[in-house]
Amino acid sequence: MFVYLVNILAVCVFALLFCRKGASRTEREEKLNRFFFIILCFVQCWVVSSMRYNIGTDYYMYAKGFVKMAETGFSDLKYEDWEIGYILLNKFIGLFTKKASVMFSIAAALSLVGPMYMTWRHSKNPFMSVFIFLNTYLFYLTLNYVRQGIAMSIMCFAFDSMKRFIEGEHKHLWKNKDMWLFILLIGVAATFHLPVIYLIPVLFVSLIKLNLKTLPIYAVGLIVYFAASDAVLKVVLSHFHKEYADSRFIKYGISYVYAIFMLVICVAMIALAFWMRFRLTKYQNMLLHLILMMGFWQIVMTKHALFERFSYYTMPFLLIAIPEFISMFKEKLLELKISKANKKLNEINPNAQRKNAVVNAETRAHRKVGKIVLGVNVFVFALMLTYNMVGLIIPKNGAHGVLPYRTLYGFDIPNIDGWFKS
Repeated sequence: MFVYLVNILAVCVFALLFCRKGASRTEREEKLNRFFFIILCFVQCWVVSSMRYNIGTDYYMYAKGFVKMAETGFSDLKYEDWEIGYILLNKFIGLFTKKASVMFSIAAALSLVGPMYMTWRHSKNPFMSVFIFLNTYLFYLTLNYVRQGIAMSIMCFAFDSMKRFIEGEHKHLWKNKDMWLFILLIGVAATFHLPVIYLIPVLFVSLIKLNLKTLPIYAVGLIVYFAASDAVLKVVLSHFHKEYADSRFIKYGISYVYAIFMLVICVAMIALAFWMRFRLTKYQNMLLHLILMMGFWQIVMTKHALFERFSYYTMPFLLIAIPEFISMFKEKLLELKISKANKKLNEINPNAQRKNAVVNAETRAHRKVGKIVLGVNVFVFALMLTYNMVGLIIPKNGAHGVLPYRTLYGFDIPNIDGWFKS
């Protein structure tokens, strides 16, 4: 646990160095600071991931798989029921080395580069995005679900084309380059972990305008799917990933405690959209769809743990959605505060006196809104950190089996897990 907490603390220190806005900084300097902050954070995550040994519940499964695939070379392109993209990656790495540690290091880089790129391109608050990444088990996922981590990373690169598609025109879908690019990238991701392909229908669902009439679709779909999930799984697992049939991932669900944290975010975003009277941009509407989809799977996984994997394909969009919705809330609240202040000043004369009063009123409005938004940010950081600690403390070996942290090189890391678990 010590390593993960130091990782989070270091990100906070980097934020103090690079993310503070200064009036004297040029736009170019701001971009450079943003770039260095994001690079430092994710390189640090890669170092933690590359140094690990026997971390993650699937560690030995992937280590054993790599050694076997490296030994057989390209003469045999099948291993278990793993996807061809991941098999080819292992075969290629096996041409140069038979050390599983090298494979894990390369897989970590591939898993982290996507979230890093998406944060750089789309986040309105990189510090918050990185903090969310570290505290919502997304980082721990890359230490465990190797195939899914790489697929998730490719999905993050597909976000660009998804955004352009949603914001564009849709008269001739079959001619839309962004739609085909998104499908292509998701197809590539599916060669590492097949379930990611479900994001293709999600792309078209995101075109639906969310309002009080369409929002209940999620509630109805949840009730129907929750009731029918046993039958659906029986059919699907008779053809794909048969090893999961009758496993603990099907028989048991994940504690509802974990779902509560993510559902708080979902409810908050729905409440904000309602307060905005659902006057969202196409992009914001898409993000809300993705977060609602995450909430959908968070509830379903309390019945079948297997569906946690589906939730992880929409959870990365929290990195973008939360800063985006906080920014939207800030702009709307500031607009209302200034409008209210101006109404009170309509009768002030002369014009010079009124002008000074308006400036003072706007300054006060900015301060009030700033304090409110600061409180919202503190709440989000506290919620995410608490979610992380729950996942590290309650399970015996932490979320995804990342405790205790061990290094590949044999030197000791202070083990403080017992302090928290006791």
